[in-house]
Amino acid sequence: MTQLSQLDALRSEPDPAKRTQLVDAFWNDVTESGTPLIPNDTTLIFLYRGPGERVRVSGDMTHWAEEIVLERVADTDLFVGTMHGPSDALFEYSILVDDNFPAADPMNPYKVGSGFGYLSEVAMPDFVYHPALVDIRDGRLGGYDRVTHHTVPAGIMGYEKEIHVYTPPGYGESDAEYPTVYIQDGRDYIEFGHTPAVIDWLIERNLIAPVIAVFISPPNRHGQDQPNRVTEYGLNPDYPQWMADDLVPFVESLYRVRKDPSQRMVSGDSFAGLVSVYIPFERPDVFGIGYGQSGYVSFNRDTLIKRYATEENRPIRLYVDVGVFEHAVGKDWFPDYEINFTEGNRRFRDVLESKGYEFVYREYLEGHNWGNWRRHIIDALQHFFPAER
Repeated sequence: MTQLSQLDALRSEPDPAKRTQLVDAFWNDVTESGTPLIPNDTTLIFLYRGPGERVRVSGDMTHWAEEIVLERVADTDLFVGTMHGPSDALFEYSILVDDNFPAADPMNPYKVGSGFGYLSEVAMPDFVYHPALVDIRDGRLGGYDRVTHHTVPAGIMGYEKEIHVYTPPGYGESDAEYPTVYIQDGRDYIEFGHTPAVIDWLIERNLIAPVIAVFISPPNRHGQDQPNRVTEYGLNPDYPQWMADDLVPFVESLYRVRKDPSQRMVSGDSFAGLVSVYIPFERPDVFGIGYGQSGYVSFNRDTLIKRYATEENRPIRLYVDVGVFEHAVGKDWFPDYEINFTEGNRRFRDVLESKGYEFVYREYLEGHNWGNWRRHIIDALQHFFPAER
């Protein structure tokens, strides 16, 4: 009997004792297979069993703005909810029970870490998972074995900054110089994005040229005390100057890098995605490439978009991507007119196109999360730093 047949049978069973037996048997099967159930290409069935009166699911598929209510099956402790979505989408979600804090689905073996804890992940049947990421779907965090920690002395920002520098395999065996990728939210990209390991994977398979990656962490990571990522990334004019005049000289005094702006890329997600297309705009003499992942370009009523539209073009190349399930990002913190990141990035795309910038724009059936960002930084690296054939 299929799990759907089991579910139909226990729902229709009138005898409470038999219904409990059917629930137990069904749950034993679910324990083996995991949740949610995916009975066809476009349907998800979310399940929860345990104490509670009000069970909901929230996630990318609801733009984190609405909830899927799971209904109790008769007088049992089993709750069931159904949704439909594209067959090739990747979703992250959490389960909410009564007034408890949202949590990962305990029956789903796939999860992704984030600054808000773990979220559950579900790939729809036609979604193609990148082979570089298959082994980390259990939620393990990336490690620091392949990177070197440095403290950058206080400069323009007025306080020391923490960075971690990745060097490619074979670094030190020759006098070769390398392109440099400067990645904001640095420790998040190491732990949640597994970016050093992903770069290793790409280089070893000759899918990208060897690069040096500089992971830059904001102060008070995931905290509200100032300074923090908001005070740095929120179009603070001091930050691009610190990047160009303090950080780059520090890095280039220690590592063999190519010093042409076309060989320096700035990358980041969300607020860090905003600053990653702001820094090259402000300092194209140092940074020739900007990559914004789900960038908060709607910040401060499209301030940066308007500057791109009205000011002289900079000699830079850009890569911009966003998920289609990003219509209510930060709905409890950001102004309502700024939370639709999908539409904000589309407005940015339209300006870049009208101005004649060299850029790539992509949208994905994904949300505002690390499953998205750790997958698609691969695309940008392959675009800007292709391996020699």
